[in-house]
Amino acid sequence: MKKVALVIPFFLFFSCKSDKDKFVIPKNEIKISKVNQDIDTSKIIAIQKTEENNETYLKGGFSIIYSTDNEEQYLIFKKDEKVIDTLNSCSFGCLEKNLGYVISDFDDTFILGQSFGGGNPTVIQLYEKKTGKNLIKQYSAIIDVDTTKQVVLYSENDVPKQTDRMTLFDAKTRQKKTYEFPKEVFGEPEILNRIHLTNTTDKSFTIEYEFDEYNQKKQKMYSR
Repeated sequence: MKKVALVIPFFLFFSCKSDKDKFVIPKNEIKISKVNQDIDTSKIIAIQKTEENNETYLKGGFSIIYSTDNEEQYLIFKKDEKVIDTLNSCSFGCLEKNLGYVISDFDDTFILGQSFGGGNPTVIQLYEKKTGKNLIKQYSAIIDVDTTKQVVLYSENDVPKQTDRMTLFDAKTRQKKTYEFPKEVFGEPEILNRIHLTNTTDKSFTIEYEFDEYNQKKQKMYSR
């Protein structure tokens, strides 16, 4: 099981885990908790957790169940009534947005993200629905997503250097291609949060990026 150490104020540590080798279903009574209000709901399709409903439905008959045994929290991925895998598990003290939430639901894949606040990048996995396999590098961080075109722009390094490159992944064709970051975004914090997709076509995509302490904006077009 891979572990991610989370650093939160007062130097408390929790751990969240992503496991693609086996699944775990809590044996104790499931207790459902409500969604945290500090999650950025503008990009979240789910995880919808209420006292009556702990299941998030995806296209194609797939779904994700949130459950807990009061020691660990779990996101369990399944097709109809068949469990495919446990996507993530997290100690009960962690925020639910640390455990994960669906950012985009594509036809055959979906993006699961984990947010840790404080301007930190949002770590993502892009799962193939049929197999539950993560199709991108572990601990990649999202830049932006075009749900209509089913493409995601991300960085394999959550804090990129000038020598790193952005990656555009096409969920329909499963093809990916890398591109240079705009040089102006470096030297300031929250690099990935400064870049936004503004237009995506079959032949190109355009980003808008902010720099000079967010006082200036530019656009740049890339060929696909």
